[in-house]
Amino acid sequence: MPIILFIKFMFLVSPAALALDLEEIRSLAITNSQSLEAKQMESHALASERDLKGKWQNPQLMGQLGTLKSGDITGSTVEISLTQAVPLSDKFSLRKELADQALKTQGIQTKHFVNWVEHQAVLAAWRVIVAKELFSHGMERAERISVIQKYLVTRPRVSIKQKVELSIISSLVLQLLKMQDEKKHDLILAEKDLEFWIGRKVSASDLSFHLPSDNKILIPEGNGKDGDIELLEAKNQLTFSKLDSELASKERRPDLYLGGGYRVEDVQPLNHFSYAIVGLNIPIWDTGSSRAQSARARQKRDEKYLEEAERRVLIKHQKQLELVLFNIGQIKRFPKKLLNVQEDSIHLAEVGFKQGLLDVDTFLRAETQTHDVIDQIFISWMSYLDSLSSLQLMRGEKFAWEAK
Repeated sequence: MPIILFIKFMFLVSPAALALDLEEIRSLAITNSQSLEAKQMESHALASERDLKGKWQNPQLMGQLGTLKSGDITGSTVEISLTQAVPLSDKFSLRKELADQALKTQGIQTKHFVNWVEHQAVLAAWRVIVAKELFSHGMERAERISVIQKYLVTRPRVSIKQKVELSIISSLVLQLLKMQDEKKHDLILAEKDLEFWIGRKVSASDLSFHLPSDNKILIPEGNGKDGDIELLEAKNQLTFSKLDSELASKERRPDLYLGGGYRVEDVQPLNHFSYAIVGLNIPIWDTGSSRAQSARARQKRDEKYLEEAERRVLIKHQKQLELVLFNIGQIKRFPKKLLNVQEDSIHLAEVGFKQGLLDVDTFLRAETQTHDVIDQIFISWMSYLDSLSSLQLMRGEKFAWEAK
């Protein structure tokens, strides 16, 4: 019975069951992000500030105790008063609008940050896939050259040419081993990078997806610059400045204070007083005019910033789109179907060398060129994915390759 349970458990935790797809990687990255939690806490703080900004100030309750002496009459006094400030403008609603705008800006930044985290995690996963492919093909190359080296060792070394050929091959084997160490190191770093984003140790074999076929290349359409975080923030900042400028002019208006009081004088006879309070807070130094001028200047500044941001964002998107299209051209120049063609060429060169139809120099040139093409296939894909992610992030779009 325990054996059966063990077999069932092994089936449940099989590699296929643990394999990660792109959506799971996104979800893990969001769950693991401490910075995102901090941004959400900031949103909660701004929401509380918004509620506070829309409220009138609390009424003022005051009490006084004193002594009274008038001629031969002495006694004590007790006085209590309650006043409430009544604004003569809608500055409290404007303050709430400003807080709403700050919360909206924070929401846009948080949404962009979530998208950015997802993009980084997905790109990290793609880098693991590409690093694995480069490492695997490099291993095949190193093994092939090692076989050629052993083949040369078994041949009688009767000439200087054969000795030089063996020396060349031996040197190439050492170089390939060094290159493989670098590719293995790149793969380990890529896995560590992905581990950082998803908060879980992962290897290339844990990923359930592969590079798409060449006929499923995503070609960006439209402009999409309106979703750029830089442009959105510039627009929101201008809205904020306009509201602040309007608020500055209205805060110059005085507040009206209404209330009442009650006073008792403990003398003979006992005196009682009740009274109403009507007042205005009139500033002696008009600091409000300076604040209004400052707010208007900031509004003018943000109008200029928005104009510049619109031009800069347009150029930035055009340049990034051109880079994506360039990388698409490189993928078409080095399509994945070339893998089989290049591998057949290497095998043919190997056979020709063993049959004495090719010398070492010709074989090595053929072998090097074909593997350069194989490496370029995967490097072109990674360059394309990097540039596509950057463009989609600018547009505020999700990096959802699996949707196609």
